[in-house]
Amino acid sequence: MDNKRIIEDLLKSHGLKKTPIRLEMLQLFFKYDFALSASDLDTLMKSGHDRVTVYRALASFEEHGILHKASEDVQGIKYAMCSSGCPDEVHTDMHAHFTCDECHHTYCLEDVKVPEIKVSNNYAIDRVNYTLKGTCKQCKS
Repeated sequence: MDNKRIIEDLLKSHGLKKTPIRLEMLQLFFKYDFALSASDLDTLMKSGHDRVTVYRALASFEEHGILHKASEDVQGIKYAMCSSGCPDEVHTDMHAHFTCDECHHTYCLEDVKVPEIKVSNNYAIDRVNYTLKGTCKQCKS
């Protein structure tokens, strides 16, 4: 399925220019149901973009509420698509993530919400990492 029009509308709604690298990167995020790292993108992308451009695009997508950081491992930070209601300023994707011990893919568990954590006023929480680990259904088969 071609998501070109959806991706173009997504970029436009977030005030981002439609560039070949952005289109190709988002096409990959729509294609896979798991989070992708810059290294994954580098391997999967057909056109030869330099790593700096890939990292800039990822940072821009995160800044504009298109992607969120799903996990971090030896491959680096893995990013996943934000839900449609995630504003640019503050990510509201407060859901759990699942990382498979076998294939190392990270999946968003949209229906598993992160519980509200209350801490003393001595701390200011910027982000919460709520990751479950185990074996995904593809690896269990």
